[in-house]
Amino acid sequence: MAEHDVKVWFKIRKDDKSVSLKDVFEKMEHIRAENPDLDVYFDGDEFAICSRPLARPADTHPEHHHKEKKKGKQVKLYSA
Repeated sequence: MAEHDVKVWFKIRKDDKSVSLKDVFEKMEHIRAENPDLDVYFDGDEFAICSRPLARPADTHPEHHHKEKKKGKQVKLYSA
């Protein structure tokens, strides 16, 4: 994922005693509720609430790919 896909929503000063952990979690939940297509997380290096687009699963395999296979003949195996 490219670094330009990351968005900083809320930067916190490390010495700011007015912002609690509860405030951070509530802000993250609010952002998630309004943007369900984003992965919202706290970046400890940046000390900020950030987001990036959710990773989409690769659509390389159909959901029920086994149904597309043809069934072969059933053969009994006899032991000697």
